Amino acid sequence: MKLTLAFFTLLSVSAFSAQDWSRFRGPNGSGVAETTGLPAVVDDSTTLWKVPAGKGWSSPVIWQDMVILTAETAPTKRAVIAYSTKDGKELWKHEEEFVPHPIHKTYNTYASSSAFADAERIYINWSSGTNIQALALDHQGKLVWRNDHVADYIHEHGTGISPIVVDGLMIVRSEFDWQRDGKVYTEDPEQQKWKSCIVALDAKTGKQSWKLEIPNCLNTFSTPVVHELKGGKKEIICADTGSGVMGIDLKTGKINWQHNPGYKQRSLGSGVLSDDFYFCTFGTGGGVKEIAALDLKGGKPQAVPFDIPKGLPYVPSPLVIGDKMYLLGDGGIMRCVEFKTGKVVYEERVEGTQGSAKFFSSPVAGDGKIFCASQQGDLIVIKAGTQFEKLAASKLDGPVNSVPAIGDKRLFVRTANSLYCIGTKGQPVP
Repeated sequence: MKLTLAFFTLLSVSAFSAQDWSRFRGPNGSGVAETTGLPAVVDDSTTLWKVPAGKGWSSPVIWQDMVILTAETAPTKRAVIAYSTKDGKELWKHEEEFVPHPIHKTYNTYASSSAFADAERIYINWSSGTNIQALALDHQGKLVWRNDHVADYIHEHGTGISPIVVDGLMIVRSEFDWQRDGKVYTEDPEQQKWKSCIVALDAKTGKQSWKLEIPNCLNTFSTPVVHELKGGKKEIICADTGSGVMGIDLKTGKINWQHNPGYKQRSLGSGVLSDDFYFCTFGTGGGVKEIAALDLKGGKPQAVPFDIPKGLPYVPSPLVIGDKMYLLGDGGIMRCVEFKTGKVVYEERVEGTQGSAKFFSSPVAGDGKIFCASQQGDLIVIKAGTQFEKLAASKLDGPVNSVPAIGDKRLFVRTANSLYCIGTKGQPVP
């Protein structure tokens, strides 16, 4: 009961409607929605609609009656596509040519960055191979502006960081290194001079407002979160191998604080912020051995002693509900821990319809349920609480690497093949 009350208390102070799932992982990247009526089982009675989604691992975002994806539509074309949340009908498509370039062929696509939507526009960033591009569309899919060279960028795995827009500024990250462990990604001497950076663009025009150059680092895929300070100021929190964790002034681009004990591993999953406490992991495909657990109440980071259980997530992002954090490891072990100490509450394997499951998708939560979408194409639902309880496991039509979205009492899940809308038929939509 204690956790359930904490869960709904947390939600009651930050109530939102569908348009608040307007970025990767929803409100400030939390992955948590205030909602009811989400079914645990996916079958004919709860699949409200399903449409082909095109190739891409961007996660769905929602604005009012639109659910928005990016996708490869041809070998040299990609698009931003808006579907009706009501019936899955394609509302519009903004399509562009691109030049194929090196990416991780197994785990990345040319449409992996998720969109951001607000009351004015829809924003996208993606890579051309040698730079990061950004564009904004209106709500009818018409181009408002384009910035073809936000920043230099090169890496063999390609990019996948999603933008955020805060107080009229679009934040775009370009963090990379042109070499690693003696392996060179480019022989071009000019490209070897390129610097990693974080850039703020004017959301109305796409013009640069500020640019923060930072040390080159292992390619990162984590999306920033926003930290509101006393007095109304805001900072964005970013993590990467070269700089550690940074609090960056939203308006000026200056670094307010930095926590960098000398990380050696990659920041892949996005960090989570709750009650002025920030947590993220750093890892490799061989495992996660580094974390940041920071108390930010005093305005500067205070590293907090934190139990580090084995099998921390490398790709999936943490999920915080009340004073508990749920860590879904890539290999399928779910750990519920005390958010600010890491003390393990429980540790259980999340199994799909045919046994063991692996995860790149981050879990999301709503209606007292935690939704976990696997690479084996299962949607597994866990009850939120201090005791592990699997409510259901349902087979979808393909693997899932993107993160589900929640809005208007429905769950939107992108597989390798389709976009699902899952809900209760006949249930009134707000």
